[in-house]
Amino acid sequence: MSLSFPIKSSMWWSRTLAAVAVLALLQGCGFRPLYGTNDVTTNVSRELAQVRVEVIQDRIGQKLRNFLLDRINPEGQPAQPLYSLRVETNTSRTDLGIERDETATRAIMVLTAEYSLLDAAGRTVLIQGSTQSTNSFNIVASDFATLSGETDALERAAREVSDDIKTRLALYFSRRKS
Repeated sequence: MSLSFPIKSSMWWSRTLAAVAVLALLQGCGFRPLYGTNDVTTNVSRELAQVRVEVIQDRIGQKLRNFLLDRINPEGQPAQPLYSLRVETNTSRTDLGIERDETATRAIMVLTAEYSLLDAAGRTVLIQGSTQSTNSFNIVASDFATLSGETDALERAAREVSDDIKTRLALYFSRRKS
């Protein structure tokens, strides 16, 4: 009696072996997932929970701060924070899609955020950087619809910037602890 494997079965085995080989290579080079269940990720979560997010000026700054609070301190601001996060924002709008009568039909919103993580005393800068997000929206005949699109583009940008800042802080804490 001879064993024969269908083509699908042999493809499954080759994919499985390839996945195992990739995982072995990643483990050998020191790769560790940033989010998961081990001592490093537990320490990163604890460190992030000790960050106080300072007030950010203007409306988009308030939205960005709320997104940061949701991502960094989901259980609320720490009573005795070890770190302070300061963020300054800048927005710019560029009209695109210019028609023959010189009216724009599309616009791009760019949100740039400069951030600094300081120690609790606020004297030593531990990490600083800049990040930005670009989103677009349609300019239509209705002013309300255009304003709504612009507001949504800024909110999407604030969400993306907050995700990026959180990731950068998590990387800082994971490298510092390892």
